[in-house]
Amino acid sequence: MRQRNLSPEVIILFIIPFLVITAGCSSTRLIRELSNPSMVSHSDLTKKHLKVHMKDGSLYVLDSLITYSNADYAEGYGTYLNPYRDIVKYNIDKSGIIVDTSFHIMISEVALLEANRITGLKGKILALALVGVPTAILTIYCITNPKACFGSCPTFYSWDGSDTTLMAEGFSSSILKAFEKEDIDMLYWTKLSGNIFHLQMKNEALETHIVRQADLLVVPRPKTERVFATENGEFFETSDIQSPVSCNASEGDCLDAVKLMDHKERYCTTDPKNLASKEFIEMHFENVPGGKHGLIIGCKQTLLTTYLFYQSLANLGNSAGYFASRIESGDKSLIKKVDNVWNTLGGIEISIQNQDGKWEKIDEIQEMGPIASDVHLVKLPEFRLKNINIRLKLTKGLWRIDYLALGNIDQRIDPIVIEPSRIIPACGSGTGASSILDGNGDPLVTFPGDVYDIFYELPDNSIDYEIFLKSKGYYLEWIRESWLGEENLKKAAFYFMFPRLYMKKDAGKFKILEPSMEESFWSSKYVKKS
Repeated sequence: MRQRNLSPEVIILFIIPFLVITAGCSSTRLIRELSNPSMVSHSDLTKKHLKVHMKDGSLYVLDSLITYSNADYAEGYGTYLNPYRDIVKYNIDKSGIIVDTSFHIMISEVALLEANRITGLKGKILALALVGVPTAILTIYCITNPKACFGSCPTFYSWDGSDTTLMAEGFSSSILKAFEKEDIDMLYWTKLSGNIFHLQMKNEALETHIVRQADLLVVPRPKTERVFATENGEFFETSDIQSPVSCNASEGDCLDAVKLMDHKERYCTTDPKNLASKEFIEMHFENVPGGKHGLIIGCKQTLLTTYLFYQSLANLGNSAGYFASRIESGDKSLIKKVDNVWNTLGGIEISIQNQDGKWEKIDEIQEMGPIASDVHLVKLPEFRLKNINIRLKLTKGLWRIDYLALGNIDQRIDPIVIEPSRIIPACGSGTGASSILDGNGDPLVTFPGDVYDIFYELPDNSIDYEIFLKSKGYYLEWIRESWLGEENLKKAAFYFMFPRLYMKKDAGKFKILEPSMEESFWSSKYVKKS
């Protein structure tokens, strides 16, 4: 049996079994660098060129790639390497002269594409493009605090009665195609005017957004009630909504911050010795009427997960694309390690005090995202108690709680699903609006600064509706050039294999950045320059 010399990429695969990628109109161009593939080192191959990672582990390192709008394949010139990183074939010599036919690359077999520019790429390959970002295009806020750049998913804006404001963020945890899923968000503050509903979708981050679906779920709203959704997508009319009589956390009374859904949030900073340290919020309700009840929670995450996500990419450095491709190729052990990191932080665990005075866990809210608060309904068991105590267990410094209330759960109701009737791109946005966002056809691929106006036709303009957005897709975080200098594969291995220990080790570093993260995050939205 012939002994193979494994490349650094393959060696790293056995040492570090993991990666996560979450994290008018100017033009860009793909840079073409010609070289003789047979003469370059493996180091050059992994750092310089446009790279096409295949699901079988092989790799194309190309000087140029030809893509087509409606084709299922691409063509390229450069070098083809097998999964062991042996150079198998090249079709262009050191002078840039073509010496053989182009590589014919089936897009269905591509796990991930790494490129330094997006212009010149067309069609389905765009949905697989992980892009490197030169420091020169970053805002001053991103340069100053690179772990707090704005991002995590598409943002959705709608009319609130006085202005078009941020209402929701879509599929925040879908950091790769392998993690793609549906996301339902309540548009709590939206106001209707007529039977045409307008939603504006933006890509305000240094990310590729792949949006498959953006449907409205609408429910007629009774005048004295509201409709809320549970984590598993059930919708209930909810009446007799009451605030807690008291609400206490580590800082003491926090009732004033949570009694209304008004952007006045209860939150605290992280534990300086352990980023996964837990805390409790306890609330008390009195004179609760009989029947079925649900806890209403309006919340979003802080920037802790944003920091950890970006730091993990920085630790992986030039290997980030390679590990992302292995996840996209279906490596279940790597996907499990991603989940273990987020499970270490956890969601919001809800418990109720029973008649014996013991706390019973009821449910746990897991939805991620630091941009827009969402509202969740948690169904409670039936207790014959007039006074109810509820406790939240959550990671300290991870959550911003905007609203806590108790409501009577009345009838379950099925929402009306409304697909977009029109999708109109703003100047220079994306690749056009050929996608109809129905979840079945080609997705809508958006890039930094893209804006789309989406219109829906409501069934009856005489009815007041509760509006929810059901979005589906995933996104690819662009790799900042400034992150690559932090590459530390040992630290990356420690993060993904021992996340509980890592949360203790990295706490001090995060505490230094924590005070300035919010300002940097909200000040670094990406807007296209005319």
